[in-house]
Amino acid sequence: MLKTEGRAKTAARKLGRAAAMGAATAGLVLGSAGMSSAAPGDMTRAKYDQIQFGMTRQQVVDIAGTGTCETSGSSGTSFHCRSGPSGDYFSYANFGFTSAAADGKLNSKSQEGIVPPVAPTLTLSKFNQVTVGMTKAQVLATAGQGSCTTWSERYPAYPSTAGVTISLMCFDVDGFNPGGLPRGSAHFWFTDGVLDGKRQWSLQ
Repeated sequence: MLKTEGRAKTAARKLGRAAAMGAATAGLVLGSAGMSSAAPGDMTRAKYDQIQFGMTRQQVVDIAGTGTCETSGSSGTSFHCRSGPSGDYFSYANFGFTSAAADGKLNSKSQEGIVPPVAPTLTLSKFNQVTVGMTKAQVLATAGQGSCTTWSERYPAYPSTAGVTISLMCFDVDGFNPGGLPRGSAHFWFTDGVLDGKRQWSLQ
């Protein structure tokens, strides 16, 4: 079972979650469309829900607010948008685009701590019942529909839906912790609607 104990493991866990986000959160730089790294973030659930696939960079900035996001990624194709000051552990959202050009279209969204689970009930027993090859609907039925939120969704061939990758983040009854590291939780990764990976942290 994967468990974290002590400060060293807590730090490693935080880094592990950040690494899982990949290039979307790596190499933050000041960029286009009025981005600023000085102001505290103000990303909210309402803003996240308003931002839709196919939007331009400017449309995303208009909703998120100019002080909320930073351009990220080595090629500048993503925005990293915080719910609090940089350097603190706050909930956040990432938005990826088909290109760094002004007409690049939003083709990926991810969040942590922005969208809460409705009624989390995930347990280690339920997690162990989930097997690779299940559909998303089967995983939700096993883990508990109210336990999960969509952590990330990406369309690599946008606007085509071919190859879509989705990650669910699911929680136990006390797992959701928007002001810090999630506690009992799990990730489930899907490609074209079929589960191809899973991982859990501190479930019982």
